[in-house]
Amino acid sequence: MAGELGEDGLTRLGVAGALCREYEADEKAFLGFLADSLTKAFGSEVERLVKGGFLAKKTLRGISLQHGDAKYTLEDPGSGPLKATITHVVRGIALKTESVSVNDWLDQISEIAEQKASQHASTRKALGEMLGLS
Repeated sequence: MAGELGEDGLTRLGVAGALCREYEADEKAFLGFLADSLTKAFGSEVERLVKGGFLAKKTLRGISLQHGDAKYTLEDPGSGPLKATITHVVRGIALKTESVSVNDWLDQISEIAEQKASQHASTRKALGEMLGLS
């Protein structure tokens, strides 16, 4: 199997593995780690979803990545596990939102990150930092 995986396949496995390890270690702290990592890798494609403000302390409640015709959202509902959704968007209109497991969501984000890393040095650097390679 290792012979069938190119460098990109190994990158995706490394990214997916790193994300899953962080998620399993501490689900709530993972959201901050992921928000920081995705912001470094994707910049303006990432939106931090916060609650609070003005008089209340702002806290991270989720992240959203807009990529192509899909919006990938991971949210902390406050109690229970994180909630992952993928919304299919056409011309700015959300057509369908589907709930997916966090692991499936992470796999899809890893694949997107791998594609972007193959085209952009800054994304490769951010992924390297996330994987502990830099």
